[in-house]
Amino acid sequence: MDRENSARGTKRERHTDRDEARVWGEFYRRVADPATAAELITYLDQDEAAKARHPGLYLRCRQTLRREKARIARARRMGFLVRALLHGVFVVPCAWLRKAVRFCGVAGEACVAPDAEPAVGQLSKIRRSGSADRNGAAMPAQEKGAARRSKAG
Repeated sequence: MDRENSARGTKRERHTDRDEARVWGEFYRRVADPATAAELITYLDQDEAAKARHPGLYLRCRQTLRREKARIARARRMGFLVRALLHGVFVVPCAWLRKAVRFCGVAGEACVAPDAEPAVGQLSKIRRSGSADRNGAAMPAQEKGAARRSKAG
């Protein structure tokens, strides 16, 4: 009888072993969570005895991390595709519209104001004011002032 009890261990050791088995069973159920899987891999890499006792758990953790990595890569590819699609649908047409409006504005301004040369407008003002000499040429403002002074003095 004494041998039987010593092989099984003390009552406290049996409870500890049962609790330990329950905790490891809980890890098997929670291994689908990538954070838990990463923690377990870190622990099992440090404790070779635990890694030898639970090789299935170690492999499931690795598989979970691979799946999570693939999920993140898929999400990034989809995000890139959605951003490119939205850019093509909204940003590019707006840029084309802005360029078209600028071009039409410049073209319209060129059509509306054919006398864009400032000298032509000045010449027509001078001719209308009647200060042209006998040959029909316009007299510059500085020369007009000098001619008036010479007539007066």
